[in-house]
Amino acid sequence: MSTTFKAAVDSYLRAKPLSRGARSEYHSTVRKWEQWGGGPPIEALQHKEIREFLDWVHERALAEEGTNPGRTANKARENLRAVISWAWEQELIEALPRFPRPREQRDVAGRHYLTKAEINALYFATHQMERPRGWDSPFPVGRYWRAALVVFFNYGVDTGTVWESAPAHEPTLWRHVSWAKPSPDREVKEPSRWGWLFYRRVKTGKAFYRPMNRTVHAHIRSILPSDPRPDQPVFLGGGARPNARFQELCELAGSSRGRTSRPGSPSRGS
Repeated sequence: MSTTFKAAVDSYLRAKPLSRGARSEYHSTVRKWEQWGGGPPIEALQHKEIREFLDWVHERALAEEGTNPGRTANKARENLRAVISWAWEQELIEALPRFPRPREQRDVAGRHYLTKAEINALYFATHQMERPRGWDSPFPVGRYWRAALVVFFNYGVDTGTVWESAPAHEPTLWRHVSWAKPSPDREVKEPSRWGWLFYRRVKTGKAFYRPMNRTVHAHIRSILPSDPRPDQPVFLGGGARPNARFQELCELAGSSRGRTSRPGSPSRGS
């Protein structure tokens, strides 16, 4: 009986206690695998098919102007290898196929941090952001980005926490904003004068209620629609690829480190 890669991934995810973010990455690799053509069942998978698939992932990332195609291909390689190794341990396949070496990749957020001066430059550069095609919000796109930058700086969250840049992400919605002083989390006894913000970490899926300070409160108030719906996103203007739009903002701000930083990586120090 042959086993498709998708079936193997489904079995692997049932067996492993992975976070929601990690599961999303495996599902993304399955989608890439099927878009590539599916390949043979895992019992017949050889080095040739694996190399061709990873080459395709890398080339597609380049064609879509990905900022780090090497990392994209290596993530697919990592997921594919984990599933195939698990299948071998479960005796679903007789031998492990040989994998190509990882591609060179650029290190991502974590190695380079934005200084306060650079964050200020980004903040004021939002006034120069051009109106996106089809933009129908009553507020300019830069106002949403100013509010988002304040949230990034104060809470250190990822773009997937603010914008739904992938299907598995839970963006910030208006029902996640509380203007009341008592915390929505009953275990938190201390009140917050400026209200509360709920968010969920992309990688771990862990949920938080965090107090807003005056600056966060004011910026979120500045984008409050006249009739906010509970399931309506708070932050607009991220687009399908908010990191790419962030790179454009870095260029407007004249930041020399725009290509090695992301919205979730500013430092509170310095």
